[in-house]
Amino acid sequence: MKVERFIEKFKDLRVAVIGDLILDEYLFGEVERISPEAPVPVAAIQGRRINPGGAANVALNLRALGSDVELFGIVGRDTPGRELLDLLSERGIGVEGILEVPDRPTTLKTRVISQGQQMIRLDREVTSPIDDGLAEDILNRVREGLDDIDAVIFQDYNKGLLTAHLITRSIGLFGERLKAVDPKLDNFFTYRGVDVFKPNIRELQRATGIKIKNDDELLDIMRRVRNQIQARYLVVTRGEKGILVQSDDELIKIPSLKREVFDVTGAGDTVISIMVLGLAAGLSIVESTLLSSIGAGIEVGKFGAATVSPEELLEIIQKDWENLINSVERKEDLR
Repeated sequence: MKVERFIEKFKDLRVAVIGDLILDEYLFGEVERISPEAPVPVAAIQGRRINPGGAANVALNLRALGSDVELFGIVGRDTPGRELLDLLSERGIGVEGILEVPDRPTTLKTRVISQGQQMIRLDREVTSPIDDGLAEDILNRVREGLDDIDAVIFQDYNKGLLTAHLITRSIGLFGERLKAVDPKLDNFFTYRGVDVFKPNIRELQRATGIKIKNDDELLDIMRRVRNQIQARYLVVTRGEKGILVQSDDELIKIPSLKREVFDVTGAGDTVISIMVLGLAAGLSIVESTLLSSIGAGIEVGKFGAATVSPEELLEIIQKDWENLINSVERKEDLR
């Protein structure tokens, strides 16, 4: 099958990821009583798990799918930063582009889990924009790591790394290579001239200040945003409603994979990772986006921000690809 051959090509690709690095910490415990100090549950912690999050999770997704990955960003000179670097190195992800900075903590998200339910999340972070000097240090690392890069993903979580200075200079460095963005609010309109611009529906509404009431309004806003950003493809993820793609001359509606949803954390990371690998390997935007939708359907059935393997994709492709590709709706974009 054609798609299977292209998935095999993922292992020949090398992708750069630039973005906010996060360490996800999970503390697992049992709640058996209420605190005498305040009406809150007391969790007796029995276990701990840590995972790379944010842009680091995108890197994990790419690596799990077989590609080589170079990751660029910052961590603090602290225990969470060292733990994150160790996790990434163990997974075979290039960390030479990650700078340790002494005056800024590693972004740490701690979730307390009891009986399968999240009780509370505690965030430790500094989200102010990095200065131009630190941005130039990152850019120098990017220049050193450009060899054999096939694509770059900008993974923005509004944690301060991706400033306008770093974004515009980086886009210029990658030239004609495939460039994709998973944006957030602060620099939403700064990513001009990229190939794939992938907000979710909520981010699109926040960035434009418009509460979208129907599909006609959504399509009109997508046209306006795509024209302003000058992206080749504007890709809007809509959860269970699937993915909508706008290109020069058509609108494409990709269905979501009907699976039981356990945890939506990390689904967007999976979408952009698979979509970029598909396009870089030579698949069309329709095939790449459908493949990413399949991957997201697999990922939301797992706990936390998880990765998807080629074998998991192939299992569904071999059973349902023809039915899924036939369910894609395409129509001319009449302006």
